[in-house]
Amino acid sequence: MRRILDLKTAKVAVELTNRCNLRCSMCPMNKLGRPDADMEWWLVEKVAADFKANGLTVSWLHEMGDPLLYPRLPEAIDLFPNCSVSTNAMLLDERMGKELLATSLRRIRLCLDTINPRVYPFIRRGGRFEEVVANIRSFLELSKGSAMTVEIQRLITLETAQESVRAFEEFFHLDRYPQAKVIEKTCEPLDTSDETPMHQSFYGCFQGYPFRWFIVLADGRVTHCCYDAHGQQPIGDMKTQTVQEIVDSVRLVDAMAAFKAKDWQTLPRCGVCYQNAEGKPPFYDRLLALGHQIDRVIPLKPLARRLINR
Repeated sequence: MRRILDLKTAKVAVELTNRCNLRCSMCPMNKLGRPDADMEWWLVEKVAADFKANGLTVSWLHEMGDPLLYPRLPEAIDLFPNCSVSTNAMLLDERMGKELLATSLRRIRLCLDTINPRVYPFIRRGGRFEEVVANIRSFLELSKGSAMTVEIQRLITLETAQESVRAFEEFFHLDRYPQAKVIEKTCEPLDTSDETPMHQSFYGCFQGYPFRWFIVLADGRVTHCCYDAHGQQPIGDMKTQTVQEIVDSVRLVDAMAAFKAKDWQTLPRCGVCYQNAEGKPPFYDRLLALGHQIDRVIPLKPLARRLINR
């Protein structure tokens, strides 16, 4: 029988810390209702050993918090070969940059989101635009010639739709830095499905399938969805279980049954994404589902992100 969560195709993330030094419009960090926490070091080592035994590669050392706040980040990176980190770049000074370049880090994503200094404070509340830009420029120079990929994130929102990849490339003179590129992300909301100044309303599962992630939160709980910021739908706990025990658990079977039955009391996080069920025609939902299926074969999302804001 096909596993509900296939480790061979799952995206794996480890949340080293749920702390963040900014408040982001698209991130409900101030609403999580859980205390700030760093993953205990013994648990980092346990997770790394278990992942290695199962041949799992970590996609991100990041979930809701900024990994640059983790006190033993360079050591943690080297426990998870070929991992990536995503950061708002507030702490990416020269010292931090040199430490990261001395590790096995494969990719770093720098979430500037916009090159408009007027819009930036609205997206990254508490961030200092000029300081972040200076950090990114400095790191581009430091990382020149390294094997690390540097991604500068452009966020597509209702406020930034008029910006472009080329504008970002020219702003940072990326023709000088072959290790760097601009990536585009849509403002996929975590705390509401309703229309906001940042995004349009939506209905459905952004991933196209509810069990494509294996995310270890800072306290050890495991969730199957990268939008489950509150850990409302845990499928296990790495403090007391192994990866195989979690994947083979009856909890996943029960969760899939609840998803198919649209039992949002059992799956409250999924219920948030589906709360606009009456607001969209069935054809629209079927079209989105078809798009997810096609994207698994032909990468359509980059093109779609340029055409619509979801």
